[in-house]
Amino acid sequence: MRPYTFTKIQMLRGIAWVVFLTIVSPFGLLFFPASSSALPIRDEAPFPVKVVPFKKLRDPFIKPSLLNNGEAGERDLSLNRLEGGKFVVPFKNGLKTIYTLRPSLQAGMKEYFKKNKVPYGVFVAMNPHTGKVLALVEHSSREPRAKNLALRATYPAASIFKLITASAAIEEKQADPNTEIINRHRSRSSRTTLGDAFAASDNRAFSEVALRYLNTKTLMNYANRFKFNQKIPFELPVQVSRIKTEDSREGLANLAAGFGNVGLSPIHAAMIGSAIANDGIMVNPCLIDRVVGTSGKTILECTPKVFARAISPHTALQLRQMMGLTITQGTGHRAFKSAWKEPALRDIEIGGKTGSLTGENPAGKVTWFVGMAPLDDPEVVISALIINRGNNWKVKASNVAKKGFETYFGEKRKVRFASKQG
Repeated sequence: MRPYTFTKIQMLRGIAWVVFLTIVSPFGLLFFPASSSALPIRDEAPFPVKVVPFKKLRDPFIKPSLLNNGEAGERDLSLNRLEGGKFVVPFKNGLKTIYTLRPSLQAGMKEYFKKNKVPYGVFVAMNPHTGKVLALVEHSSREPRAKNLALRATYPAASIFKLITASAAIEEKQADPNTEIINRHRSRSSRTTLGDAFAASDNRAFSEVALRYLNTKTLMNYANRFKFNQKIPFELPVQVSRIKTEDSREGLANLAAGFGNVGLSPIHAAMIGSAIANDGIMVNPCLIDRVVGTSGKTILECTPKVFARAISPHTALQLRQMMGLTITQGTGHRAFKSAWKEPALRDIEIGGKTGSLTGENPAGKVTWFVGMAPLDDPEVVISALIINRGNNWKVKASNVAKKGFETYFGEKRKVRFASKQG
């Protein structure tokens, strides 16, 4: 058989993801109608300087596209064919596409969103070493027809940006997790460490870190290293995570603490977490595992490709250590304190970073969680986002992440058990 040219390979890739886009909506990658419900949630500590409101970004998904407009005759199709534990879509010409999604994780998180009736929710799981997307689940009870929630960067990055600030301070050898920070914004000074401030998501302390050890140019350099303001290579179009800041002390303080004018997509958030999990190296994400020809030979395959070398392995290690503190004593402790009761998580150490801030597109209180497990050698990174309105909330992003880790490692536990039984 004549070898495939580069042009033909590109064509196969295009065909594969176009077919995926036209069939994925009825499967549940997108949304399920429901109604809202609630439990109260405590916001992060107040910020010491003027907070710049997060401005709406232009929404590139308003116009119809392949993502949300399939042909009427194709709407009955779904990803319901499994081969070797993978979703497979055959073509009429004998080719078939195998996707990276894990069916049990995809279905489990889809059901979790549906059960908890969240107004807006996104769950992304990724292998940090290969870039393979293991789950991509979206849900909206408020706007059942809303699309592309995982691809939008219209959400405020909030305290997830503290990952960038901490990276800059550590990589520039200005601080480490034990560095003492004197907070002079209060009526009387207080002391903490970078590690404890990270775990508690201490806004004032992170403002002090930036004002004392960094400047706007340096912080923006590290944001660029993590691919803000840049296009992300993916089978689906991802909105660029934009940063708009001013070169002033107030602008620097706001940006460093997570109150800058910064948009972030859930896919990009998962990539940032993956870079930290993968010793500072960010790889291209992929949704198509491989395309197989009529002879059974693989003619197109997702292989790890370095997208960015954001930070050194040493800096990544220290960030993971601080992310562990978030779970054991910080803002993620409440959601994960009962994790030891779950058989799937009993021996799994988890790390993460939370964030919360009011957004405008969609409007509501945004909560984030970006984390990884096992912390000593991460094999899965999770990005979770929830948007609620009003005072009563049922779940926030850290609850979604806990369920995601439980589902992922629960599946692995079942496989090991079945293997032993066999």
